[in-house]
Amino acid sequence: MPLFSNKFSPKTIPVRRQDTSVLKNEFGSEFATRELSIDVPPLKLKLGDFELSFEEGQWIPASGRAGASHKENIRLKKELEQLEEENNMLRLKFEILLDMMTDKTVEAEQELQRAQSTGSLKTKSKKQKW
Repeated sequence: MPLFSNKFSPKTIPVRRQDTSVLKNEFGSEFATRELSIDVPPLKLKLGDFELSFEEGQWIPASGRAGASHKENIRLKKELEQLEEENNMLRLKFEILLDMMTDKTVEAEQELQRAQSTGSLKTKSKKQKW
């Protein structure tokens, strides 16, 4: 046994494969497919007559009555979001119009008070002269 052996020399590290899951999570599967030339088909699961596909992190029914109702639910959710946005916009417009109307009412009352005060001064000055 030699006195100075290569017993403590570091081993060579094997070359790692490129981890594509980070790219998929960060940029989406379309980016990973385009940049890395990876063709990843969508996952599909079929249990009897029931079929599911994995899209955007969710299992979505692909066929049958559940698939049709799922598509209807997605359409209704989009319509609900659109109506909520419209409702919020109308509330904002209503608040702005109410503020404008309040400002105009206050201005009109102030002008009326000024007119009454100047009118009452004129009447007082006329009464004092006579």
